Amino acid sequence: MFVPKKIEFKISEIKRKTGIDCCAYGCKLKPNEKKVGLCHKHYAIYRRIKDPVYDRYANFKGNAKRRGKDFTITLHEFREFCLKNDYIVKKGNRGRNCSVDRIDNNEGYHIWNIQILTMHRNLEKYHKIDKL
Repeated sequence: MFVPKKIEFKISEIKRKTGIDCCAYGCKLKPNEKKVGLCHKHYAIYRRIKDPVYDRYANFKGNAKRRGKDFTITLHEFREFCLKNDYIVKKGNRGRNCSVDRIDNNEGYHIWNIQILTMHRNLEKYHKIDKL
């Protein structure tokens, strides 16, 4: 089983107290008060490390909206789906890594219409069905 490497994220307490710069070491961007004293860039990294399931959920939801697809999956349903299929550990951008696929491409993102496929199989399905 693949075990992801642990990403270390260091926050400077001195920079946090001053509030002038982002709290991440070496960053000079302006911090956002709502984002734990981090700039937008470092907050995205922090959020990805802290809760990867929510990050993927927000990504899917945004992509569905951008593409004009229905999206009715709740965060709780997506968490259960990820836990059942071990999706967060297996996800990625290479051929044997997992991706979320819509079973019926004419429908939107609904919990009954998604499945886990490898990137290779998902691409094969795209070229067989969608390119007709």
